[in-house]
Amino acid sequence: MGEGRPVPPGDRRRLTRVVILNGRRVDPARACIPIDDPAVRGGEGIFETMRARRGAVPFLDRHLDRLAASVAALGMAGMPPRDAIARDVHAAVAAAGDGLLRVRVTATPGPTLVVDAQEVRIDPATRRNGLRAVSCRGYWVPQNPLAEHKTLARIPFARAGRAADAAGADTALLLDPDGRLGEAVTANVFAVIDGALCTAPVRGLLPGVTRDAVLAAEPVREVALEEADWRRAAEMFLTSGIQGAVPVVEVDGAPVGDGRPGPVTLRVAAALDALLDGCR
Repeated sequence: MGEGRPVPPGDRRRLTRVVILNGRRVDPARACIPIDDPAVRGGEGIFETMRARRGAVPFLDRHLDRLAASVAALGMAGMPPRDAIARDVHAAVAAAGDGLLRVRVTATPGPTLVVDAQEVRIDPATRRNGLRAVSCRGYWVPQNPLAEHKTLARIPFARAGRAADAAGADTALLLDPDGRLGEAVTANVFAVIDGALCTAPVRGLLPGVTRDAVLAAEPVREVALEEADWRRAAEMFLTSGIQGAVPVVEVDGAPVGDGRPGPVTLRVAAALDALLDGCR
């Protein structure tokens, strides 16, 4: 969900895409990295996904801070420097135009740096109607600190995404072995329980930049919700850098609350929209 299903049916216009590889703009269809790159040999590398519009990249410094923190925590040597990443992000965004962009930065100890800025279209019905989710037990491992970084090793998330597709759902919620609620495939999860806004603590899951923005603006209880609690949530929503906050209205075929986006979700979504579009 965080990376989005960006193009609504019927939109046939070719969308702009700009790829900068190691400081040079290249044809997206021909972009490639050497087979000896650590990303190819061992899946070693990290990435960041962010939003841009009208030349502005909200929270760029926070994304770069998180990337740098991951490099330090994982002991990755020979990574592209921060100033090169910022330079290529700005260059890609400027070349891609003023529309809504999904910007992905991929960095490896090659050192290899890929910045991919692609214009996206977000269907307003997603926000209006909400998402349907399935739960995947055992996919959240709180004892796994590697999951707190956006590494290129995404097999568990890809498996959860395939489970959602097989069930005809939009996304998957990742649970620990006891059914506690962690995160989603490409987003953090918030739930309203007995009037309190709750989200899982950062243990074995990604500390999302948009999640942090919600925590800074709202009173939030950080707790690993038991299954009996999150299944009776009055509201649930996901947060990501591209779409802001999007309601979840159904989990495993059962409605969340009354099956419609709730007032807390709508308030947070509106605040994030204003923040993301006003950040320059």
